[in-house]
Amino acid sequence: MQDIKITPNKSGQICKIINPLGDENPDDVYIVAEDPTPFDIEDSIYVINLNDLQRNLRTPHLTPQIAINKGDLTAIAEDLTEYIGKWNK
Repeated sequence: MQDIKITPNKSGQICKIINPLGDENPDDVYIVAEDPTPFDIEDSIYVINLNDLQRNLRTPHLTPQIAINKGDLTAIAEDLTEYIGKWNK
């Protein structure tokens, strides 16, 4: 069965990188930090690594944003609540 790729279409979605490079952890999860709708598939959008956000709970605004091509991401949950809810299933 082939995985379905869901291109991010709103801020706050939880995503993974489809084909991570050698220096990228394939298990890393990202939160879309900006509205991706005005960007083309080959444009970069800003995301935040969930692990980095957890390390900066006291100062979340200091968590670095990373630019990743929109087409290199697939949405795995609509928001953080849905993503966490999947842990118990």
